[in-house]
Amino acid sequence: MNTHSPDELIQIASSLQKKGYNQEEITLQLRQQGAPENLLQEIVGELKKIKLLRKRNTGFACCSIGVVLLVVGCMLTLFLYDSGASIKFAMYGLTTIGVIFSMKGLVDIMGW
Repeated sequence: MNTHSPDELIQIASSLQKKGYNQEEITLQLRQQGAPENLLQEIVGELKKIKLLRKRNTGFACCSIGVVLLVVGCMLTLFLYDSGASIKFAMYGLTTIGVIFSMKGLVDIMGW
């Protein structure tokens, strides 16, 4: 069996996770690479942290997009209302899309 450094094992596990392997398959591959049991738990914990960090970054981006859409929809509604034009797209379309993006971002930030 080959013995790898912990950093190499984390990189191997991360690349396997990006390929779509689940945690059991990653653990099996790492055992075949010669990783000790105590290091396996540490690597799985590190993978969970990396996945949660990526998900949170996506959540912050979605929340930002949602807030921008909500503000643009509100401002556009105010401007269109004063001019007497139809406000349906700005009021209902942009607001709905903004709320959906914001809720998806909040779910990602909370880690659900």
